[in-house]
Amino acid sequence: MDEGDKKKKSLVLLIGVIIFSLGLYFIMGVFSEKGQIVQVSVNGQVIKELPLSVDTEFIAKGYEGGENKIVVKHSKCYVEYADCPDKLCVKQGEISKNGESVICLPHRVVITVIKHAKEKTIDTIAK
Repeated sequence: MDEGDKKKKSLVLLIGVIIFSLGLYFIMGVFSEKGQIVQVSVNGQVIKELPLSVDTEFIAKGYEGGENKIVVKHSKCYVEYADCPDKLCVKQGEISKNGESVICLPHRVVITVIKHAKEKTIDTIAK
């Protein structure tokens, strides 16, 4: 096998992988289910549940006093401001589909889109 054949086969394989990845990304985007609730937790404890259908803003007090400004607008949620050093949570963009999350590690804030609000039901009854 000569050098030119190897390069052509590698290029075809690379293009195939890219097309497959883009197709999978598109299919997941189209068939993903829209969420209804944004659940905000700090250090593992749920502190707030916000409906995606209502435009609102909320300041989440993070671990050791950090702040994240969470905005729900046009059925999407994003972090508008954070006083953490890297601001990766702000750069993560908008979320709106079931299971998507925005995470701020320095403040231990996790924002997750869920399908429905968790109902408070009785697990067991003891006599």
